[in-house]
Amino acid sequence: MKVTDGYTGSGNVVSIEAPSYLVEFWRAIADGTGHDTWDAVEYELTECDVHDALRWARENAPSGATVHTVLYACYRQPAGSAESDVHILLAGSDPSKIPTSTTTLTWPTT
Repeated sequence: MKVTDGYTGSGNVVSIEAPSYLVEFWRAIADGTGHDTWDAVEYELTECDVHDALRWARENAPSGATVHTVLYACYRQPAGSAESDVHILLAGSDPSKIPTSTTTLTWPTT
């Protein structure tokens, strides 16, 4: 990890009073040809903070060597908006986008 004193970027700070969190549990499914396909189960968590979301994901992750957990903070657009919801990746990676990925999520010990 590289730590730099101060922040030199620019942009707008967006504050969301009550974000929701998207938790995805991905698992590989052998297709019989030697290639894996991916299947995900998704959960939306509300009325919690990021620590609660991380704890919930850790406690509810299915067991198995091929399970990948991904956590996003979500900003929902107002109903009827032409804009898409915004998902900000907080932890993990979508293995279906990187089929050879072996990424797993390491949980903090708190």
